[in-house]
Amino acid sequence: MKNEIAPYWQNYVNGKWVDGGAGRLGVEDPGTGTALAEIALADAADMDRAVAAALSCHASGVLTAMRPVERGRMVAAMGRYLLQHIDEIARVLTLESGKPYWESVIEVEGAARYFEYYGNQAETVEGRSIPLGADYLDFTIYEPFGVSAQIIPWNYPVEMTARGIAAALATGNACVVKTPELDPLSCHWLARAAEAAGLPDGALNILCGYGHEAGAALAGHPDIGNVVFTGSVETGIKVATAAAANVKPAILELGGKSAAIVMPDADLDKAVDALIGAAYGSAGERCMAISAVLAVGDETADRFVEQLAPKVRALRIGQYDEPGVEMGPVITAEAKARIEGYIEQGEKDGAEVVVDGRGLRLQGYEDGFFVGGTLLDKVTPDMSV
Repeated sequence: MKNEIAPYWQNYVNGKWVDGGAGRLGVEDPGTGTALAEIALADAADMDRAVAAALSCHASGVLTAMRPVERGRMVAAMGRYLLQHIDEIARVLTLESGKPYWESVIEVEGAARYFEYYGNQAETVEGRSIPLGADYLDFTIYEPFGVSAQIIPWNYPVEMTARGIAAALATGNACVVKTPELDPLSCHWLARAAEAAGLPDGALNILCGYGHEAGAALAGHPDIGNVVFTGSVETGIKVATAAAANVKPAILELGGKSAAIVMPDADLDKAVDALIGAAYGSAGERCMAISAVLAVGDETADRFVEQLAPKVRALRIGQYDEPGVEMGPVITAEAKARIEGYIEQGEKDGAEVVVDGRGLRLQGYEDGFFVGGTLLDKVTPDMSV
């Protein structure tokens, strides 16, 4: 896959492509460790302008006065646009995130599915009447929040953006999106999809910026109606605190620890096959990735490790659209170093490194951020790994 994309990408505010007040940000290719492109870097003032544009769109009534079926059709059209350009979007997503091409295709398909689903749901949002007896009329009406602030993670930038904005737009909210700074380029197609679908100016604003500046300014902005955040617990607490200062609701999807339990009567062939995809898919960089396996009984554990180890060793590590690639690079050099540091610490703490993914260097991608499939046994709860 050739690295032939635009050298510079702008932000999208109030229906226009604009530069950023903080200059430009370089985006790397995790597979090669080299510069891929630059993107406009938003500052707090840019976020203020984006929120103002979204608030103006909402206040004008252009979205709320629209028949729900019309809003739904526009939202669904955004999904169709993504599918029509899936090859181009997936290619850029692969270059900036390191996902194998087939994984990027699945992500874009998932993003399109959100627009299809919520577009079809736009007409189903209904209030209700509550019988209270004679001389009383009691009813509920759902109203949009107004401006929905969305702060997006880097592991699924297209799909997670689609999940948030599809629901918000279908219910009449204007959106301001702060894209991840590590892989923000592919989110551009969501703005292009909005243009193609005929969304009014200000209904969708997409900007790239650092979390501590642009993200903080957005989460704590007094004119937003709610904030949607996916990411770490540490950052989620900051987002919720900033929103709470303005009494704004926060929708948070935060990090966790996912474990699988293998019982003595388990079909180990099925368990091993399931674990390969669940643990090593997306290079393990997803919130529901299995990172620990608890096997009941020493005999079960030994048999499970014996069957799992050769499949971990056989994982095809590579980049782009190489045939049979199962796992690409991790997102940054820092992530690679952190993961390898955990393996090293686990070994020092007494864990047995059954399969070691450290020091992997692929021909042609020697400077890429690759960590091979890794399996540690004899791990105890007190170990940092």
